[in-house]
Amino acid sequence: MARPSKSVKTMSKNLTKEEIAIRTQTEEKLKGAADEILPPTHLNARQKKIFNFIVKELQASGILGNIDIYILSTCAVAIDRVQQIERIINRDIERLLDRNLLSAKDKYSKEFFRCCNELSLSPQSRAKLGNINFQVRVEEDDPLLKVLSGGKK
Repeated sequence: MARPSKSVKTMSKNLTKEEIAIRTQTEEKLKGAADEILPPTHLNARQKKIFNFIVKELQASGILGNIDIYILSTCAVAIDRVQQIERIINRDIERLLDRNLLSAKDKYSKEFFRCCNELSLSPQSRAKLGNINFQVRVEEDDPLLKVLSGGKK
C-alpha cells in the first residue's frame, strides 16, 4: 500500500524550487485560513485544554488551518479518554482484567496514533520538521547560494 502524501513543508524528498513553490501554493490554498482554530463546544474542559495545548505547540510550524479543527478535536478526545482509562486502572488495578475497559483503551490509543500521523505529532515527524526548517534556514543564509540564484549578498 502506498504511503500517504505529505505536506511539502514536512517532506525530505528532493524537489526543484519550482515544484516546491507550486506544491506550497496549492497546499496553502487548500489549507485555508488559520484564524479560527478554536475548540468545538462539544468538548469538555479537559479536552479543550488538550486541544489548545496542541494548537499552541504546533502554531510555530504553520501547518494548521481552520479545517484541522476536526482532527484536533478527535485527538483531544482520544487523549482524554486514554487518560481517564488510566486513572480508572490506577485506582483499581483489578480493572486490568476488564476486557471492555482494555478494548476501549486500545481503540482510543489507535485513534490517538492515527491523529499523531495526521498532525505530525510523533517525535520522528517533529525531528523531520526541525531538520527541514534548519535546511531551509541554511540555504536562505548561505551567501554563495544567494549570489548564484541572482540575489545580492
